[in-house]
Amino acid sequence: MKRLLISSALVAGFLFTGCQQTTASKAAKEVKVTGIREANLNADSQNLPELKLNTTQPIPGKVKAQPKSFVTAPPMIPHSVEGMVPITKNSNMCLNCHMPSSAKSMGVTAIPDSHFEDNFNGGKKTSKLAGSRYNCTLCHAPQAMVDPVIENKFESLKK
Repeated sequence: MKRLLISSALVAGFLFTGCQQTTASKAAKEVKVTGIREANLNADSQNLPELKLNTTQPIPGKVKAQPKSFVTAPPMIPHSVEGMVPITKNSNMCLNCHMPSSAKSMGVTAIPDSHFEDNFNGGKKTSKLAGSRYNCTLCHAPQAMVDPVIENKFESLKK
């Protein structure tokens, strides 16, 4: 019993001493936390990096699409969507060019067969675009030529 009491007192003494040294060393060393803007994260946003966007509006059908980031990624929209969005229940300008019946003659990518399967009806094939696929911009985003704030070294497995 006496040994247990002495051992407990020694362990408590070491712990107390260790905590005191840790607290003292933290006070002596100030840690500077910054983000990509190289300013204190608690500071105002005056030092945010400027994002440079290429504002040249690509012409539909005349622009090369960027490669997919990963195999199942939805392709990006390689042209401007100005005047084509928002997509509403009564208007989807994408269908004018990308429906399979007109895509080949327009020289653009046709909507794939998977977009004509009704996900809410057991994957039944339909002649109309499935309602769950009607709003193209939920998955497909316009590509933009920007100077990245942080270099991206991602490499796709599929080339």
